[in-house]
Parts: sequence; structure tokens; C-alpha cells
Amino acid sequence: MSKFFQSEVVRANLEELEEMQKRLFKEMMYVPFYDKEQRKGHLNLMKEFLEKQKVFIFRLSLSDDPEAVDMKERMLDSAELLGFDKSQGFDAFFKMLEGTIKGLENTLDD
Repeated sequence: MSKFFQSEVVRANLEELEEMQKRLFKEMMYVPFYDKEQRKGHLNLMKEFLEKQKVFIFRLSLSDDPEAVDMKERMLDSAELLGFDKSQGFDAFFKMLEGTIKGLENTLDD
């Protein structure tokens, strides 16, 4: 394991992201049956998850650790599989995701 991933802060961040991701996936099948307040809670969890991902990506971007650089590239490749142009970088990707969440929030207000 590289120095970057040995950091207690990075490891704690990864564990937190993993737990949040598990919760989001677990809830996903139930969201259609949620009432308005439960849906808002789920969207808030999505926003919190996205913010924590931004922090993690920022840490990756600041590191020259080979494993961190590799992970960032693999994450960009994954985003590309979702139809995102990876040459635009993570800022544009996160803006797109924030827009999607905002759109979902707006449907709750209708």
C-alpha cells in the first residue's frame, strides 16, 4: 500500500465513502416507495456523498503518489463509461451530478 493510502485521514475518508455508498445502494430499491420527506433525506445523503467524493478527489489531485494518480485515472475512466468526457475533468463531472440532484429536488417541489 502506498504512502497516500496509508494516511489515517485518507483511509477514514474511504471507509466513510464506502459506508455511504452501501447505504445509498441499499435504499435505491425503496426510494420509489418513499414519501416526500424520505426522498428529501435520500437526496440529502446523495449530496453529502457527492461533497465527500469531491474532497477525496481533491486529495487525489494533490498527490503525486503513483497509486493515487492511478486511482484518479481509473475514476475518470469510470466516469467516461457513464458518457462523460473525461477531458473535462472532475469539476465538470461533479457539476453535472449536482445538476441531476437539483433536478430531482425540483421534482419533489412540484
